[in-house]
Amino acid sequence: MTTQPRSVIITGAGAGIGAAVAKTFAEAGDRVYLADLSSDRLKATAADLDSSLVSLHQVDVTDAAAVDALVDVVKSESGSVDVLVSNAGVFDAAAGIEATTHALWERVIGINLTGTFNVVKAVTGPMVEQRAGRIVSIGSIAAQRAMPDGLAYCTSKAGIEGLIRRTAYDLGPYGITANVVAPGVVRTDIRATSTEILGDVVPDTNVRIGDSVMESLIPARRGAEPSEIAATVFFLAGPGAGYINGDVIHVDGGWIAA
Repeated sequence: MTTQPRSVIITGAGAGIGAAVAKTFAEAGDRVYLADLSSDRLKATAADLDSSLVSLHQVDVTDAAAVDALVDVVKSESGSVDVLVSNAGVFDAAAGIEATTHALWERVIGINLTGTFNVVKAVTGPMVEQRAGRIVSIGSIAAQRAMPDGLAYCTSKAGIEGLIRRTAYDLGPYGITANVVAPGVVRTDIRATSTEILGDVVPDTNVRIGDSVMESLIPARRGAEPSEIAATVFFLAGPGAGYINGDVIHVDGGWIAA
């Protein structure tokens, strides 16, 4: 248990990493505000959690007004906005510049990068006012490697790193930290089972389903469990990480070093 329950906003909380993050914070006794496009996925995440600690919100992170409204609810109900975990995102399978249409680019950048900006911007005011806060954004190893993922996806994740570094610089004097957790392969089946196709993109969980070739490149010879990503997020949101700011923490089994 944390010594003082915190109010924690988690976007993209309906599955994969987001669901694991929600479970980790809720099991520590924190109040979790779960946001996702899908109300059904939100209910699935909340099913095994203490209902007194969970608040569900169907929110599109590309809608700045909706994001602002969510933050207003959190502040009104909890009195503070202590932690933001910006996890909402999508993945596109287009291989590169020739296959990436303008519409696909705008869709992926809009959700992954502009969506991250929207939620970070929304919590900045309350966190500055209270002189405390933790911001953790989920990035990807794709920000630093030319992956076989989509061009827009890789670009959006690189953009998140720049956004969070600058945010850390701006908000550090107010006792606020901002960091990125960058997974590699994560073992979850959302890509295999998801039916929510958004044009040419699907919900992002940093997953490569059944790709033994890719896992063979990782020194650990396996993908991460979602709980391992969540544990890193939880640490960065805690008191022991108060002097970690503007950093990118790779949770990738050593892949970045290979």
